[in-house]
Amino acid sequence: MTLKIELAALGMTLAGAAGFFAVEQPLAAPAPLERSQAFAAADYDAFDRDFRHGREVCAVGIEKDRLCFQYSPLEGQLLEGQALAAHIPLLPAEFPILVATPAKSNDQQLVRFGRSLALIDPETRIVEDIIRLEQPSFADAVAPRATSQDVALANRPDRGA
Repeated sequence: MTLKIELAALGMTLAGAAGFFAVEQPLAAPAPLERSQAFAAADYDAFDRDFRHGREVCAVGIEKDRLCFQYSPLEGQLLEGQALAAHIPLLPAEFPILVATPAKSNDQQLVRFGRSLALIDPETRIVEDIIRLEQPSFADAVAPRATSQDVALANRPDRGA
């Protein structure tokens, strides 16, 4: 007799749990992180300007990590929409830079060329966005969109980029 009562109690508990889970809304999956596909003012603001690094004044970098960005001749040649030459390595930006800048699209690689950061599609090697951190303001730091003629000239096979 007690076995029947226990089985009945177990059956009612299972029926109640089944009813609860049938009516209960499934937990919502967490929303994916919003990832930008272009540089924003927060990227520009993440870096320090005009601080002392040893005996020199550093134009731009990350002061707390003693990271001072030096000029690179390559950064002056970067254009949005340009496919980078195969001999130019796509080395990810240093860890402190990755930590300082908000997350970007998983399809892009953040690369530093001197005092400029670029978002590059690693498969096509196309420069999708550029921010020139040595500029005095965010508006000045965002590279103007390259014209189709600029990109065509930059992507010419005979150009020794």
